[in-house]
Amino acid sequence: MIKSDTIPPIGILGLGFLGQTLAREFTGVPECWGTWHKTPPPETPLKNFHFDWGSENSWTALPEGPETLVLTIPPLLKNQDDEEKRLCQWGEWMNLNRPMIKRMIYISSTGVYPKRNGIWYEDSEFEPDTNSGKLRLITEKTLAHFFKLQVIRPGGIYGCGRGIDMRLKSGKPVAVSKTPVHRIHVKDLARIVCYLVSNPESARSVNAVDNEPKPSWEVAQWLVRNRDDLSEEMLPIIPDSSSAVPGNSQRFISNQRILDLGITLSYPTFREGMGSVSLIS
Repeated sequence: MIKSDTIPPIGILGLGFLGQTLAREFTGVPECWGTWHKTPPPETPLKNFHFDWGSENSWTALPEGPETLVLTIPPLLKNQDDEEKRLCQWGEWMNLNRPMIKRMIYISSTGVYPKRNGIWYEDSEFEPDTNSGKLRLITEKTLAHFFKLQVIRPGGIYGCGRGIDMRLKSGKPVAVSKTPVHRIHVKDLARIVCYLVSNPESARSVNAVDNEPKPSWEVAQWLVRNRDDLSEEMLPIIPDSSSAVPGNSQRFISNQRILDLGITLSYPTFREGMGSVSLIS
């Protein structure tokens, strides 16, 4: 938990997996709050209330402060034009009715980068090649018109009972692909958010990924070899020939910017993040 005298307060839009982790970090910071939509979060230490981002009638529920919001809610509409219009309507309403809220940290996704080989940096020229990636990028660009925006693009968020280890235990499928999967532990992602809250001039956007992206099936194999609570029977079936495995083995997303900012990851690879059964709680 962070100290109240070292970081300004925030409002968290979306008390999901990341939002609840952030709420615990900001327990000692006065004036913080969070919102939930369908289900109230269990034992959230911050003031929290129902909020439906997609309903204009719900917008008045938002307090007039603090200055900074953290938005964890993904795009709501599948149509890109409709989602852009919705975001513009909300942004205009916020500027008119909540003028004290000037900053936003938006939790986007590495899905904005194309699904092809290459090393992708925050300032690379790119065009998403999936609808979900295009929606994320539209959200980034639209919100920047209404807030002083900082964007975090995390890879797959895991930890605290969520990850490939839990998929193996529950019998859920693990993807077999040559494409490296970029990951970030939820506690490291929360620390990156905290850093940007305290350092508004540090970076306009950052990729939140750890130091060793690996295909999911390779991670699953490592976990089975190194965890007593997992067995080979849980592993997906791997084709005998590597040529039969689809994917782009040279697609990488750089995390150099967070390293340059001096942000040290507590879980620099999946080994530290999933290597012990004690880490799931």
